[in-house]
Amino acid sequence: MFSLHQNHIKRPPAFCSAPVFCLLLLGAALWITTPANAGNPVSQPLIYTKADFHGGSHTWDIKQDSRGVMYFANSSGLLTFNGNFWRSYSLPNGTLLRSIHIDANDRVYAGGQGEVGYFEPDSSGVLRFTSLKGKIPRRYAHFADVWNIAGKGESVFFRTERYIFQLTDQAIEVHLPANGWQFLGEAGGRVFAQDKSNGLLEFLAGRWQPVTNSQMLLGSYIVSDLVPLKNRGLLVTTLDNQYFPIRDRTMQPPAQKHREPLYTPSFSKLNDSLIVAATSTRGCVILDKQLHIIQQIASGDGLQGNNASSVFVDRNADIWVGIDNGICFISYNSPVKYLRPNKVNDVEGFSSLVFNNSLYISTSNGLYMAPVTAQASGLLNIAEDFTLVKNSDNGEARKIEEINQQLMLAHNNGIYQVKGREAVPVSLGTGTWTLLPTTSGFLAPSILAGTYNGLELLRYSGGSFRSEGKMSGLPDSYRFLQRDNQQNIWASHPYRGIYRMTLAADNKSYSSRLYTSKDGLPADINNYVFRIRNRIVFATVRGIYEFNPGQDRFSRSAYFDRLFGQAEIRYMAEDPEGNIWFTNRDKIGVVDFSKPGDGRDFSITYFPELTDTFLRGLENIYPYNRRNVFIGSERGVIHLDYARYIRKPVDLAVLLTEVRAISRQDTVLFGGHLLKNAGNGSHEATVVSSGYKAFHFEFSAPVYGMQGNLEYSYQLVGYDPGWSSWSARPEKDYTNLSDGDYVFKVKARDNLGNESPAVTYEIRILPPWYKTIWAMAVYVLFALAVGYLFVRWQQYKDRRRQLRFDEEQKRMQYIYELELEKSEKEIIKLQNEKLENEVLLKKKELANTSLHLAGNVSTLEKIKYELNKFTTDADHQENLRRITALLRSAEKNNEGWEQFEAHFDELNNGFLNYLREVCPALSRAELRICAYLRLNLSSKEIAQQLNITVRGVEIHRYRIRKKLGLDTSVSLAEYLVTLKPGVSGE
Repeated sequence: MFSLHQNHIKRPPAFCSAPVFCLLLLGAALWITTPANAGNPVSQPLIYTKADFHGGSHTWDIKQDSRGVMYFANSSGLLTFNGNFWRSYSLPNGTLLRSIHIDANDRVYAGGQGEVGYFEPDSSGVLRFTSLKGKIPRRYAHFADVWNIAGKGESVFFRTERYIFQLTDQAIEVHLPANGWQFLGEAGGRVFAQDKSNGLLEFLAGRWQPVTNSQMLLGSYIVSDLVPLKNRGLLVTTLDNQYFPIRDRTMQPPAQKHREPLYTPSFSKLNDSLIVAATSTRGCVILDKQLHIIQQIASGDGLQGNNASSVFVDRNADIWVGIDNGICFISYNSPVKYLRPNKVNDVEGFSSLVFNNSLYISTSNGLYMAPVTAQASGLLNIAEDFTLVKNSDNGEARKIEEINQQLMLAHNNGIYQVKGREAVPVSLGTGTWTLLPTTSGFLAPSILAGTYNGLELLRYSGGSFRSEGKMSGLPDSYRFLQRDNQQNIWASHPYRGIYRMTLAADNKSYSSRLYTSKDGLPADINNYVFRIRNRIVFATVRGIYEFNPGQDRFSRSAYFDRLFGQAEIRYMAEDPEGNIWFTNRDKIGVVDFSKPGDGRDFSITYFPELTDTFLRGLENIYPYNRRNVFIGSERGVIHLDYARYIRKPVDLAVLLTEVRAISRQDTVLFGGHLLKNAGNGSHEATVVSSGYKAFHFEFSAPVYGMQGNLEYSYQLVGYDPGWSSWSARPEKDYTNLSDGDYVFKVKARDNLGNESPAVTYEIRILPPWYKTIWAMAVYVLFALAVGYLFVRWQQYKDRRRQLRFDEEQKRMQYIYELELEKSEKEIIKLQNEKLENEVLLKKKELANTSLHLAGNVSTLEKIKYELNKFTTDADHQENLRRITALLRSAEKNNEGWEQFEAHFDELNNGFLNYLREVCPALSRAELRICAYLRLNLSSKEIAQQLNITVRGVEIHRYRIRKKLGLDTSVSLAEYLVTLKPGVSGE
């Protein structure tokens, strides 16, 4: 990264006078070869002050490199200017810079006070100073100012008053004078030096050889520039304004017979016919081949002062002047010029006319005229200064017109006929705007005057006009008058509408009708009438309208719609070739039918340098021919060489002047300078760190004085989808760019559509550390480590999962077993419930058996009863039969007991059999009582079952206790219930 340690100032054009002078960004003087002191036009100089370039008060030397960038040796150091931006570079010792020289490789050699060296761009295109003092032999290292620098071949020469240092192959040789060096210069590949005692010397064959007859220079100082002439001749100029030609190494006597005692510190060749000189009291003067001063550009012409210390003519033949506290640019070679009829007091130019080899300009202070001559190309030369036409200065000269081969002037005081240099009154008293012939013939018998208060009629006779007086009709201010083919007179009033007037047969009165927006006009105001292409047209705020007689209304013009659309037009004029000149609110343009373009049979050209320069509301364009178009302005008249304007050479190149990376501390990536043949951008991409996300680009086309005509288009490949729209802004900012490769491209075009080749600059924004290859490798290793750890962790998780699974299996097995056990218990419970149900069933069966037993008891009681009857009843046979049946029934009941006993043992695990085994002494009746006790039957219930008394049951229970050997404390019933058959020990 590189930082630019310099002042960086964007150019704001500064003028020493009113802002209207911005029209002359391309303004220049006509090519003049006429006698001295002619009133030739000159452009208003473009002034750059110290506030613009942030430099010192004096500029001692001016040069231009191969790309067109300007360099200035200034009191503060080296200044550069590329058309949009100024930059300054200081010498190491901080002293002023006296002289500069640019070699074939665009290396800038510089000489200051006690310093000598060169400026050269480093790898980032920023100018860096390299001192050569270390190469000077020590005994010559102490010197004052380096006044001149010149180059020849591989050598560069630096002049101080005591030494000339010759730099060759990084070695310095010192040349000593006989009596002090006074001058060093180069012209035509030859290097000359002036010795105070020996005159002019030329460096030949490694030594200084005298020029013949140069002793005549003794006592004079040669200025900083030699003027090369044809056939290897030279013109030597001195500070005291003497000119000495040199032919074949022989100096000729002074070229001029009479010279003015001007202090002229600098000269420069303007072209093969003209020389421009800087003077201390008259600004810049231009001399012809005979060294006559033919033109002066001084403070009266807009120069910031008359004390000019340096002058330089650039490759476009434009003039740069170093003056006190500023630098002036004069676009001398431009097709746009500025005519100032009155150089003391600027006047407004209302109209222009070429008549009888003279140029007339009507102004706010009368009518001015100057003789003109026409070149073969049609360009007019002004032969003398403008003079005021007699009698025209008592007010505003509104319009000058040629009618019936006579020159007529519409004036604030009335109407004049101009004869030579005098204005002869025709009608005075009422201010007049314009004049209109009543017929279209060669000689009109009468003309109408549009005055401040109606129409006035003038009669023509014998080469003169006389007033017939004011005509009867609507009194109003008629500034615009036109006559159609039906002899209707149309007058437009900017604030009311449009009048159609009809003249009476005797031409003494007129009738009028006012048309407004109700009649088809887009508005009541800003309507203007003109005659274009033999048609009466009306310029409005929404394009061009025409009148439709059949409908008695206005409507948009189909013909002019294709030219202007709905654009607001304020003024129109037709040139001899049928092209249409026009103005809108602030621009001037021309519809040129000789230049088809964009698929149309015409093209429209605007003139940015004339924006806001004409008189708004009093517009006037006088296209005399293609070489001479006169435009009324706030300060005289603008002269436009339109034919040359559209033939301007296409030599447009755009320079990338700075690329700056923006962060906490800005860094200059490219300073705008390259050695010759190195191109206009970096061949390799500039690499910046990821901390830079914003970039600032500056660019310019070094076409000085016409920056207002230029537009730029740019694209950042990798960010912008395409080229930007054209813009006059010479800089572009990008922010929040991500890492990657970008290519910035920019191109320029002028108002004629000429486009420059695009220049490019490549930038590579490195990715942040976390996007670098090493970071990626770390990421890969980290990812592998993470992957490995993840696998291990997954394995660990699998083991843990397996353990949990196993535990879960065990738990499930346990639960299963519990469930199984529970199920088994449930099964057992169910089985128990089943058994209980079976026991209940068996109990029911036992109950049935008991019922049967009870039935047996009942049967026995009946037998007993019957037996009792047997003893008393006579019918014994029948009784016996009944007894026998009852006995059989009792046997069946005994079978019921046996069934009861079988079921009871089955339900009680062989209880009765067990009792028999335990106590064989128990009788069958006692067993039955034990069975009933196990069934929890009470003694009463048992008595009923056995058909005995309760006492009998108790007795049986007693006997049973004894047989079983039970203690009296043990309940027999509980014992029998709890007795478990088959258990030993019972």
